[in-house]
Amino acid sequence: MLLASTIAACTDNSPLATQWQDYQSRLARVLQRQAEPHRDIAFPHMPKPRELPLEFSDSGIDLLDFLRMRRCALRDTIAQRNSILGRHGDAAARLIFDLRFISQAATCQKILEDDGLIALAAQLKTATQTKQRELPARIFAASLTGPEFRQFWQMPVDLNVYPLKGKDPSLAALARWRQWQTEWLSEPQVTAAWSSIEWQQFSDTLLNTLGEIRLGAGGSMLAAQQLNVNGLIGASSIIAQRVNGRPLCLKPQPIPAAEHFRGALSSVFISQLQAQASRINQHQFAVMAVIGSIEHDVLAAMTKNNLAIPSAFIEWQTQRDSLLFVTTEAQRHHVTLASALLSQCGLSPGN
Repeated sequence: MLLASTIAACTDNSPLATQWQDYQSRLARVLQRQAEPHRDIAFPHMPKPRELPLEFSDSGIDLLDFLRMRRCALRDTIAQRNSILGRHGDAAARLIFDLRFISQAATCQKILEDDGLIALAAQLKTATQTKQRELPARIFAASLTGPEFRQFWQMPVDLNVYPLKGKDPSLAALARWRQWQTEWLSEPQVTAAWSSIEWQQFSDTLLNTLGEIRLGAGGSMLAAQQLNVNGLIGASSIIAQRVNGRPLCLKPQPIPAAEHFRGALSSVFISQLQAQASRINQHQFAVMAVIGSIEHDVLAAMTKNNLAIPSAFIEWQTQRDSLLFVTTEAQRHHVTLASALLSQCGLSPGN
């Protein structure tokens, strides 16, 4: 009963959970030991939005300044940003406005200088430099702590459709976002000649990309690895009691219990759990390769520009990565223990 409640407490009635229940039950029966109580590894929930505060500067351009920008495309961008829709837009919308502002500012600055508005041109230059410095934080807010990435990492209701049978639908979108982010952090002004229609098309594409990221299975991957590590810890504790305590075999010769143990390893752990783990690990590698690159680059840019990174995000990131690391180590430890017990009974681990 303790064994069943331990497994059930950390997941659902998915096939993966059922396999762990079956495996631990068979180990307990064959080895005549029970899983030792342990503290379950927790699911790494993302911090709530209020725990991830960010501060941004105002452009400092007032209404009179705005009216004097009559020949600048930037004027339309500022008008949209100051509209009701712009003021109440989410982080992704604000990122789009800032990208437009930065890309259009240099052309507008030259126009203002040609019109003799030297002070306003200098004011615009300062505002642009501020937006460029704060751009990494805008990207951070629109992506890593935005609603779409939050949904990507959300704990699933169950794991009945995980591991995925096909490719994660978010991977292409994440790769696209990583490419855009690289461009934004290096040359955010290269789209200065875009028309309003082109900016609208880009805006739609960006928002659609975030929508595709929302559909990803990052949270399912974490939940599966949480289930795996807790299952491994319990199963390893059963085997360890025979390896480190009273031996299963007094001589290096197989007995019926040892053959049953090898059968459980083969039919459940290797054929089922290991096969599932391989698919989960492949998904994890694909996800973390692109996510890790996105996180590293934007956090490095924030640090370089002296922009505060919310400590709650770093703590969550550390907890998430720790879960993935501990799962790998628990896997290796379990295989080592199982091999030791097989060798104790004169059975080759390779067989």
